Amino acid sequence: MAVLKTGNEFSDAFSDQYEQSTIDKFISIILCRGDFAKQKLDAKPVSFFQLFRFATIYDRFIMTVGAILAIVSGICQPMICLITGELTNILLLTKDFEKSETFWYQAYVYVYLFASVGVSMVVIIIAQYLCLKNASLNITCTMRKEYMKSLLRQDAVWFDQQKTGTLIAQLNANIEKIKDGIGDKICMILRGITMFLTSIVIGFIYEWRITLLMLGMGPASAALLSIMARKVKRLSELQISADGRAAAILEESIINVKTVAACNAQETMIGQYAATLKACRKFALQIYAFAGFFDGLFFFVLYFFYAIGFYYGAHLYRTHIAMNPGYIFTVANVIMFGSYYLGVLSPHLMAVLNARVATAVIYKIIDRKPSVDSSSIDGIKLNKVKGLVEFRNVKFSYPTSKEHLILNGLSWTAKPGDTVALVGHSGCGKSTSIGLLTSLYTCDSGAVLIDGINVLDINIHSLRNIVGVVQQEPLLFTGTIKENIRFGNPDLTDQEIIDTCKIANAHDFINKLNEGYDTRIGAGGIQLSGGQKQRIAIARTIARDPRILLLDEATSALDAESEVMVQSALKKASVGRTTIVIAHRLSTLRDSDQIIVLDKGQVAEIGTHKELCSRKDGIYASLVKSQQFEEKRNVLPVLVEELPSESFHRSFAGSSRNSSNYGILSSMTRGSIISGDVKRASITNEPSEKIIGQNGKKKNKSKGLWQLYTNCHGNYGKVVLALLVSFLRGLELPAFVIIFNLTFDAFAPADLESIMGRILPVVIIYIVLGAVCVIVLFAATFTFGWIAECVVDVLRLRALRSVLYQDAAYFDTPSTSSAVTVTRISIDAPNIKAALDSRMMQILNNVVAIFVMVVIAIIFNWRIGLVGTGNLLLLILLLLLIARQMQKLNKRALKKDLTGQLAIEIVEQIRTIQLITREEHFHREYVQQIEELLRVQKKSGPYEAVLFAVTSSYMFYSDMLSYALGIALIYYGYSTPNEVFTAAVSISTSGWALIMVAGCLNTFVMASPASDSLFQIINTENTAKIVEEGIRPEITGRVEFKKIHYSYPTRPQQNVLNGLNLTAFAGQTIAVTGPSGSGKSTVIALLERFYQFNSGQLNLDNNSITKISLRYLREQIALVGQEPVLFSGTIAENILLGTNGKTMDDVREACKIANATGFIEDLPQGYDTEVGEHGGQLSGGQKQRVAIARALVRNPKILLLDEATSALDAESERTVQQALDVASSGRTCIVVAHRLSSIQHADQIFFVENGRVIEEGTHQELIELEGKYADLIRKQDLKS
Repeated sequence: MAVLKTGNEFSDAFSDQYEQSTIDKFISIILCRGDFAKQKLDAKPVSFFQLFRFATIYDRFIMTVGAILAIVSGICQPMICLITGELTNILLLTKDFEKSETFWYQAYVYVYLFASVGVSMVVIIIAQYLCLKNASLNITCTMRKEYMKSLLRQDAVWFDQQKTGTLIAQLNANIEKIKDGIGDKICMILRGITMFLTSIVIGFIYEWRITLLMLGMGPASAALLSIMARKVKRLSELQISADGRAAAILEESIINVKTVAACNAQETMIGQYAATLKACRKFALQIYAFAGFFDGLFFFVLYFFYAIGFYYGAHLYRTHIAMNPGYIFTVANVIMFGSYYLGVLSPHLMAVLNARVATAVIYKIIDRKPSVDSSSIDGIKLNKVKGLVEFRNVKFSYPTSKEHLILNGLSWTAKPGDTVALVGHSGCGKSTSIGLLTSLYTCDSGAVLIDGINVLDINIHSLRNIVGVVQQEPLLFTGTIKENIRFGNPDLTDQEIIDTCKIANAHDFINKLNEGYDTRIGAGGIQLSGGQKQRIAIARTIARDPRILLLDEATSALDAESEVMVQSALKKASVGRTTIVIAHRLSTLRDSDQIIVLDKGQVAEIGTHKELCSRKDGIYASLVKSQQFEEKRNVLPVLVEELPSESFHRSFAGSSRNSSNYGILSSMTRGSIISGDVKRASITNEPSEKIIGQNGKKKNKSKGLWQLYTNCHGNYGKVVLALLVSFLRGLELPAFVIIFNLTFDAFAPADLESIMGRILPVVIIYIVLGAVCVIVLFAATFTFGWIAECVVDVLRLRALRSVLYQDAAYFDTPSTSSAVTVTRISIDAPNIKAALDSRMMQILNNVVAIFVMVVIAIIFNWRIGLVGTGNLLLLILLLLLIARQMQKLNKRALKKDLTGQLAIEIVEQIRTIQLITREEHFHREYVQQIEELLRVQKKSGPYEAVLFAVTSSYMFYSDMLSYALGIALIYYGYSTPNEVFTAAVSISTSGWALIMVAGCLNTFVMASPASDSLFQIINTENTAKIVEEGIRPEITGRVEFKKIHYSYPTRPQQNVLNGLNLTAFAGQTIAVTGPSGSGKSTVIALLERFYQFNSGQLNLDNNSITKISLRYLREQIALVGQEPVLFSGTIAENILLGTNGKTMDDVREACKIANATGFIEDLPQGYDTEVGEHGGQLSGGQKQRVAIARALVRNPKILLLDEATSALDAESERTVQQALDVASSGRTCIVVAHRLSSIQHADQIFFVENGRVIEEGTHQELIELEGKYADLIRKQDLKS
């Protein structure tokens, strides 16, 4: 019965939730944010001061300076209301203006105050911003370093409970939260609180009665935002969940695009993506609706209290309680000013709380003490090691499934210098034994010893420096081949590297690469075959010259000839050292001094190959029989070409090494599904606008947002409505200016008894304006959001469709690799929304407001209007220059930011790094990258500071210029106070609107390159239109390759196929074998039309494959690969992927043939069992049988098997091979295999080398030919 994982894979760092502290709840309630008080947190928040645990003395000093300056700027900001109120008083109460020296000097005092406070604000805010910005960058930089340092020392048990993507995502997300919470948000909180308190103080000083009446404005505003936040939070959680499902489908379908294409499942995946986007859109629209409605109510509350304040002020003025009308303006404006900032304060406080929670999560990992600390200096340091390995009654179970014992009293011994082989079915404890021997895990009871010393008592680095491991799934690092080998021994000379690679049979293929040993592999490098990567990994381990050698399926990815040569090299390398071998190809174990057969965590059989084969009913004997060739004639043994026995030892005679530079090169991850180079989805060194298409040409022409706006088909009706309501929204500020003018007139010297009659219509208009805001803001926010969601969802679907219909060559280019393409769609789509949603609305309505208010200013006083317009243009020019410079710096930062790529590589290959004891190297490299990024990020600080300072103090300069000119005009009789006042308020308010535009400009600017990037994907030529085109002939299954030449687009000068001729008749099973890199898998790829051959003919039943409908072709062909790809969903859904009209009866029949019915029906949910991410809930053999069932349910005429059993243990291989034998019956079957025992019954076998067939015939005919195939047979034959 199959044992499934529990699914409890989430980190203990993220699983717990905590209540907020009493003080946090109190602050939330005081701010009318009761929803925050009830909110569960991901971790118990650290105290405020613990946020600065990693701050240096210098950081603490500049943080303190920044905080003090933020308080000072908060005191200065409300002064604009005070100064304006005093000026208003002078304008309203002065009887004689013309040539009045008293008026001139009284008024100009306040003009000078505008200037002096404005200049002070600029200096203070720049200094404050730089202090807090640099301190936050320094602190978070140190946190990143400490986080990575801690990750590098954690134990394997902890990593078994993590999702690697979660660790990096949590690092990035939490660091951004911390940076946000300890940077400008602290500044905004201190400024906001100080502004509100200063406003209250000013209000009470000038007119305490009006202040008391209007004090309700702040709490009422905050209460509304609280209700909105509660509604939006619930919907946001649902939206994020739906968006996560959509992102998972996007990533899964693009990363596994070949499987999707082979199954004709493009429309299935697009349909699933569309369904999740639709669910996400439903929640998003509700969020827009609530946000628009409550934003409108927020402004209604502001206008309502503002109107009441003026009405009550008029009453006080009429009754002579308030003597100065200017004071009424001062109090009303300053309370509205302070209340507005109090209303928007809670998000900043929440950002600090989020930062405290994020810091707690980060600290939890930083402070975690691992059970096996790879950085520990404790323990015995071994000098002379004999190599005696002992397991004494070892019991072990993985922490994730304690009830299931993997090892149950295991005892065995490997004598110094002996070669011991471990054999058994999957899950019997072979690889677990290696994990215990290297202290990746610690046994529950019993002991593992080296030279009689418990491995737990040995210094961890010392232990791992005497043990070398080569594993089945070679993990290579980003860099050159030379650098990868030097990870084994950094002291190797170039010649020693060459000698090492010759031993590992890697020198020849490396030499053929254009850059040789300097060829880059990994992210942005060339693609290597599994065998090539394996040989580099072997060379890296040989370079270490370890005393104990652990070989875990070390040659499984190699062809037979390479395997024999590498086995010979490993055999020579093992002379004088203890070697533990795990292998499924039992032919590699014949010469072992001892073979130990494991079953249920115990030793079931022990002996030599000959001894165990003599036990006819034994486990080992039955496994050997399943892999033997049928004996039809005697085959003489051949001698493997000898390697000089001294070559290995001599090549390292001059190499020195120390404990920090050595260890194992392969991961010990249990159940790992990663092979080869790590897939990275975070960073590409290419800017998004420089995407190289499949034709190799750069497409740099930018169409900006024009292309986006001309692709809103089906939404133009909504666009017209959105523009209309945005225009109406833009009239709000001009209306406010006009009403403010009426308010000024109402308080002008006249009969005080009639003032209440004059102010009442003004009050009513204010309240009506607030009510209109509710309607217009709701309509505008919802409509723009509706457009954004609809348009971007369509673009996402178009992008996915374009990608899924690309040929495989498209993904071979680094800038359009699967991982990069996923990242581009994931990032570009949200960025595009800034040009369509409420941010676009803000820009449009504020542009309308600016234009109308400038017109109003010019109408009331053209001189002030023109001067103010010139001032606005200067501000716009400054903003554009700063934005452009910041964009350049951001692009430079993105280009230089390799931290994400490096972090992913470290986390994905953490165990390999630990086992080769290279933690310090990778931490040092990460620190260098972080510090380089820090230097670039700090360069943008001054520009951001100037931008923040100018926008915060602009109204001081605007009012200074307007009133300076206006006072002169009044003095000389060219204008009236009312005209000057209205024009000045118009220009000042238009500056406020421009600042609102600037606030959205940063994200809006990002929408243009994001649009270009996404449309480059959408507009890339693909097969979507031609997939149905072509003939649909009756297919019998005859396949013919005629003089096929082919080279991969990334390596056009290197031919993979050189005039290949190969024929498979209908119903035949043919096998293709040969060395790694000879073109075997390319045959499969060309048949699936993943690539287009360069020349020659590829025919299917005498029809050129290029003329057959692509969809129809793939309906006739089914592929089972070496690493089966399953998608999130149930077993049944995976089997039916891309099919039409198939029923559950068909599924059951396919599973029966695939020998999968037994384990599926034993599962609690049967065919409805979720297979998990990448099929992770199933074992390798189970996944492979589900993949075979997926192929069979299509009832294909041609079945392609590409190394379909190479990754399986002997028992699983036997089961799957039986399924394949049944599956191939009655259809053409093309098999690619290295294990020759699996193809001995093929009707025809083709031996391919250097892209051509050099031998062909049946198994017996090729043996009699005494050629290369016969050589391989002798090397793999298990007969003793």
